[in-house]
Amino acid sequence: MGAKQKKRLSFMHFIRRLVFAALLGPFLVTAAQAVTLDWSAVTWTAGSLSTAQLTTELVAPNPMTPAITNDFQGGLATAQPSLCLAVNFANQGQAVTVTIDFSALYTLGVQNISLTLFDIDFSAASGNNYQDQLRNISATSIDGVTSVAPTITTSANNTLSGSGLTQVVNGTVSTVDTGAGSGNGNVTISFGATAIKSFTFTYGSGSGTVADPTYQHVGFSNITFTPVPEINPVWSALGSCLLAAVLILRHSAKFRK
Repeated sequence: MGAKQKKRLSFMHFIRRLVFAALLGPFLVTAAQAVTLDWSAVTWTAGSLSTAQLTTELVAPNPMTPAITNDFQGGLATAQPSLCLAVNFANQGQAVTVTIDFSALYTLGVQNISLTLFDIDFSAASGNNYQDQLRNISATSIDGVTSVAPTITTSANNTLSGSGLTQVVNGTVSTVDTGAGSGNGNVTISFGATAIKSFTFTYGSGSGTVADPTYQHVGFSNITFTPVPEINPVWSALGSCLLAAVLILRHSAKFRK
C-alpha cells in the first residue's frame, strides 16, 4: 500500500471516529433541564409543622405558618405566592432551622440551586423590635457527608459577614413587604455547580434586638435547580455496541493492508 493510500485510510478512520462520537454524544447522557418549585402550582397545608416558635401570619386571613401567601413582593412587578414563615421568639437564642431535601429520584443530586428569601430586615420601633438573621447556611453534597458553602447575595437593607460555612446575614433597615422598596430585603442563596442532596439554614433574631424579640416573618421564593444529568443505561449499552463496531472496523482495515 502506497503512502498516499495509508494517509487516506488513516484520515478515513479519523473521520469515522468523529462521526461515531458525534452520534453517541446525545444518547449517552440524559439531558437535564432547570426545574422550578413554583409555590403558585403546589399545595401546602397551613400550619402543618408544629413548634412553639411558629405563629400566624399578620395579613388576613391570618393562616398558621408555614403557609403559602401573597404577603411578599420582593421587588417583583406584583406580589407572588411564596412560602411564609412567621415566628415570635422568646429570646435571642431561639431560632428555627429550615432544611430542603431533594427527591431521592435525583440519584446524582441537583445543582445550580437558587432561593431568594424576602424581607430579611430590622426594626427598632416600639413594640416592633427584631433583627432577621440567617446563619448556619450550607448544603450537603451528594456523598451525604461533605458540607458545601453557599454563595450569598444581599440587598440594601441587610449585610453579610463571615465566609464559607460561617456566613451570617443580618437585617439592618426596616423593609416594606410589598410595593416600592420591597426588594431591599431580599437575600439570595445559591450553590453553583456542586451536586448536592439538601441544603439548610437557621432563621433567628440577631443581637441587635431587645432580649425578647417581637414578631418577625420571612417569605421563600420559588426554588430553581437543575438535576445532574444521568447516563441513560439503554443508550449506554447501544453506545458500547457502536464503539465495538468502530474497533472492529479499525482492526479489519489493518488486516486488509
